Amino acid sequence: MHLSHPGMLVMPSKRYHEDKAIGHTGIVKILRSPAHLREYLDYPHHLTPAMAFGSAVHAFILEPERFSEEIAVAEKFDRRTKEGKEAAAKFDAENQGKTLITSEELATLTLMRAAVHSHKGAAKLLSRGDAELTVFWNDPATGICCKCRPDWFNGEVITDLKSCVDASAAGFSRAVATLGYDVQAAFYVDGVKAATGMELPFIFIAAEKDAPHAVAVYRADPEVIEVGRKKYRAALQLLKWCQESGSWPAYQPGGEIELISLPRWAANAEDFELYAT
Repeated sequence: MHLSHPGMLVMPSKRYHEDKAIGHTGIVKILRSPAHLREYLDYPHHLTPAMAFGSAVHAFILEPERFSEEIAVAEKFDRRTKEGKEAAAKFDAENQGKTLITSEELATLTLMRAAVHSHKGAAKLLSRGDAELTVFWNDPATGICCKCRPDWFNGEVITDLKSCVDASAAGFSRAVATLGYDVQAAFYVDGVKAATGMELPFIFIAAEKDAPHAVAVYRADPEVIEVGRKKYRAALQLLKWCQESGSWPAYQPGGEIELISLPRWAANAEDFELYAT
């Protein structure tokens, strides 16, 4: 472990994830409810196929050495034969602990990487810098130890690579709102500033998972950062309360009975009158 930039560490991924400091994923969990964060912290969580593919995208494009070390393409064996069983056993032994992807997924990764590097803005961002540096800092308001791990850092901007369904401005802005990317952007901007003294822009590289694997690059605007900052700071205050009280409630801490309504988009009856005429 050593410093790559002032206040930024080179650290193995496993060690980073084992550290007890709160990261972006934990922030998003507690914003859903403290009970969801407690579950995440207490029990091992396994990669879903979507999460495994997202991890493979990052490694294949940003860290090809790590890709070969941690990810393998699953081969097909005829386990009904002696030769097939032996070949399968050898493959399993050689790739124990690795994330497995299909040959079709590898072909998709190859196309996505080409698309990212064909985008002039994305290629420029990734032309120099370091992948997956680690930052630790103490939140000044709560004293809680925080951590973040930017996908790519070049001393001028913080860059995050996202695989997505829709990289258009309209589509990706919805993902920013629904998946907590605003929280991530603000959390990383403030973490890097705490560690290095530099307040840097946060850039998304959005790459579509489906052909033609369109790529778009977006800078988080001040409103995105400010909204995300309010959310994560509220989350840290809530986390401090949970730690001090020993209470990790779900949606209704006092067992309330609440009134529930239709979401706004579903409550507009005029949209349905067209079908009734």
